[in-house]
Amino acid sequence: MLNGLFSLVKYGLSSCDGGFGAGRGCTEGDFSSAAGQLTLSMPYTEVSDDDQAEAAVNKLSTLLTSGRLSDSNKEIIKKAYKEMLPDVDAALRMAQQLLLTSPEFHSTNIVKMSGESRAEPELPQPSGSPYKAIVYVMFGGGCDSYNMLVPHTCTGIKDMYAEYQQVREEIALPKSSLLEIDASTSNQICDSFGLHPKLKAVQGMYNDGDLLFFTNTGVLTKETDKENWRRDTVTQLFAHNWMQREAERVDPLKEADGTGILGRIADALNKKGRSVGTFSIERNTISLIGTPGLTSTPFILSRSGVSKFNNRASSESMEADIAAINNATAPESGVFGDYWSETLVKSLSHNKLLYDTLSDKQTDITFPTSYLGRQLEMVAKMIDSRAERGSDADMFFLSTGGWDTHSNVLDNMDRLFEDVDNSFKAFADEMKAKGVWDGVTVIETSDFARTLAPNTGRGSDHAWGGNYMMFGGGVKGGKIVGTYPDNLTDDGPRSLGRGRMIPTTSWDAVFLPLAEWAGATTDDLADICPNMDNFPASHFTDATTLFEII
Repeated sequence: MLNGLFSLVKYGLSSCDGGFGAGRGCTEGDFSSAAGQLTLSMPYTEVSDDDQAEAAVNKLSTLLTSGRLSDSNKEIIKKAYKEMLPDVDAALRMAQQLLLTSPEFHSTNIVKMSGESRAEPELPQPSGSPYKAIVYVMFGGGCDSYNMLVPHTCTGIKDMYAEYQQVREEIALPKSSLLEIDASTSNQICDSFGLHPKLKAVQGMYNDGDLLFFTNTGVLTKETDKENWRRDTVTQLFAHNWMQREAERVDPLKEADGTGILGRIADALNKKGRSVGTFSIERNTISLIGTPGLTSTPFILSRSGVSKFNNRASSESMEADIAAINNATAPESGVFGDYWSETLVKSLSHNKLLYDTLSDKQTDITFPTSYLGRQLEMVAKMIDSRAERGSDADMFFLSTGGWDTHSNVLDNMDRLFEDVDNSFKAFADEMKAKGVWDGVTVIETSDFARTLAPNTGRGSDHAWGGNYMMFGGGVKGGKIVGTYPDNLTDDGPRSLGRGRMIPTTSWDAVFLPLAEWAGATTDDLADICPNMDNFPASHFTDATTLFEII
């Protein structure tokens, strides 16, 4: 935010240095390519420097803080103003930028300084526990996952591939194109399944025992059936925003409202003295929000890394001036102003640490330049920086779009899965090269699956239960968890029509064993998944079945 405000002051409405606009001019004071600019002018050229600084800072204090700017902060800003003279425009820009960092601007408090420097934030200290990272990948839009995991060879009472082909019609994948995987030990309707032909690396990880699938999985309030699903389900189904949000929250009854599944796992680890980082790539997400005061606010990274704070600073003394403006406050000072200053100083410290650390990090593996590939490359660099950050556990969230395939689903899935396969392979290879593969688990989800029956545009529409993958060095892979539907037609007990499948496996059953792998214990599980008591014990798979628990 501050980078954007500084950019507005220096360049106008521009994209330069994190600005809010689209213009690209990055010469301070040159607004010729900006979409707009701040027009305040104070040409006090016929008075002394002291009087000029006094008048300018007092006016800014009135305009931006209703006159609440403390005397000590006024002096800091006036000094910086005078150092920019005789260029009055540059002096005004400097004063505006410094005032925008003040606690008086960001709160309505009266701020009283103690005269002491604010203590430097302490770096987190690792607990010494084995490092664990959960990487949550959201396929935003609703992945057509019944073309990701397809019945292949079934020696039971019927040919499930023939039924799949009958229901999917023109959007069915040819059996000859499928990448066959063994499911003979997974207690499924078929002895083997076929993966989408673009998922060759995924097939390799499955065969190597590092990847598994959760089948017919989705948001559930409780186990339900074709007759009772409306009554038994509180989540608004078939809508992108509600179902994607619920996959990130895993709390349908809102018993831990305002928090997300990764945030609550982080809560459990923080209670045990672990040093836990929470990071989202490119966007905010509720999945990383934990209990206030227990788990820190998530850090949002770009896929290119961390933006440097105050790039091309207007003066060499700005960093010291900003620190002085946010020095320690007296006991009688307003609490909100102090909270702003404490948070700012901590954020700038963390930003500098990440910027400096990531600048030196290189991957051993070349990642795809796609949106997903760049995000996973950044996650890999963050994992590589765990020692510098003092972290022994991390939660990452990233997402990739384009999965809302209402038309041309076959062509779209070829493109999307090719990118997924290349990106997942690069990430797995990088984790192995860096020696941390056993401590990293990737869980992939989506809003929902899509209708098995096609629409008129050779696409598929919003559905419910779907198939998802999880992989990592600690995963006991080579299996399919849950129950693949044994009847894909509309007569099937799980079908709501057009191949919308009622899930048999909940998100709770996916994330609880993952939390245990990360270090949560039995006492933590009800807090991590507050809805777990709505399911019988048989609904869940023991963590030791899915993971090598260290």
